[in-house]
Amino acid sequence: DPLAQRYDGKPTGSGNCGSGGLCRTCAISVRNGGDLLSPPKENEKKMLEATPRWRLACKSWVGYGMKEGEITIDVNPRQW
Repeated sequence: DPLAQRYDGKPTGSGNCGSGGLCRTCAISVRNGGDLLSPPKENEKKMLEATPRWRLACKSWVGYGMKEGEITIDVNPRQW
């Protein structure tokens, strides 16, 4: 992704991080049902602090704590 900012010292646009949580290639916007996702870890919070509804899909577990329900997300929220 040429727009993905990296957080591991590699230059922006050098590709995704392979689920390491070091870029924002897999960022999603959670419209509702965010309580069904695992809580974000500190690195993810810092990376996405300007966009609080966003989560990294590679670091989000749906059904965390055995919760059930509906969730609505936007994939690739930067295009909106």
